[in-house]
This record gives sequence, C-alpha cells and structure tokens, in this order.
Amino acid sequence: MAEKLLLYYKYISEVAGVAGKMKLAQETKIPSTQASMEADSPQNIALFKQAIEKITGKPAPHL
Repeated sequence: MAEKLLLYYKYISEVAGVAGKMKLAQETKIPSTQASMEADSPQNIALFKQAIEKITGKPAPHL
C-alpha cells in the first residue's frame, strides 16, 4: 500500500531528524501514522517529493 510514502518518511528522518518529519507532515497534511494507510498514488508521491525538496533544498530521491 503506502510503501513509498513510508520510505520518504524514513529518508527525511535520516537527513533532517524529527524536525524534518514534522515539517513533512505539515507540508503534506499526511502524518507518518496516516501515511501507512494512504495509497502510493502519483499525486501523493509528487506531494511528498515536492515537500522533501522544499525541506532539504535538494531533489527528493527516486524510491
């Protein structure tokens, strides 16, 4: 189901810590606890990539 979304949460945790996870939840409006129930839809993936780029200043990894 939300395999990629969870991988994006794992990635942001590694590069930006807890503060990064909080920012990702704020930007996407999908907290990590809800991400496991969301679909890996193209829209959700694009939303997460955009948020990660905004948070880190780097392109999001291709997962």
